[in-house]
Amino acid sequence: MNTFLKFLISLWVGSLWWMIVVASVIFDKAPTSYLAGLIAGQLFEYLSYFSLLVVAFVMVHLLKREGWRVLKNSLFWVCLLTLLIVFINFFGIKPFLEVLKIQALPKEVMESVFADRFSLWHGVSSIAYLIHSILATFLMIKWR
Repeated sequence: MNTFLKFLISLWVGSLWWMIVVASVIFDKAPTSYLAGLIAGQLFEYLSYFSLLVVAFVMVHLLKREGWRVLKNSLFWVCLLTLLIVFINFFGIKPFLEVLKIQALPKEVMESVFADRFSLWHGVSSIAYLIHSILATFLMIKWR
């Protein structure tokens, strides 16, 4: 089980960092920024589901292995913080960004009066994603 978890965490962390490269390529190669945003957004959505799954799996494993002593384990708290960040980003910020896109129609959001607000919250989301990736990397390095 420990080997499987190491593999799963490594796959997860690699996919988090690789997604930054993929998003850059998508925005460079897609014909419009709107299309690039749709594609990248869908990929980030899949990655959020994968993150939730992996973190939940790790937390359940830690809880089964250590019982309530898990509350003294820093890895548990890293997982909990990661889970919280993913939930806020995926279920809080992402829907807000989608509403801004819809309100901007028929224009693209970056060509509308909502551009500043969208940029601000997209930046917050990007920072949250970076923290998420750093916490996941810490978890991978510290996992035994």
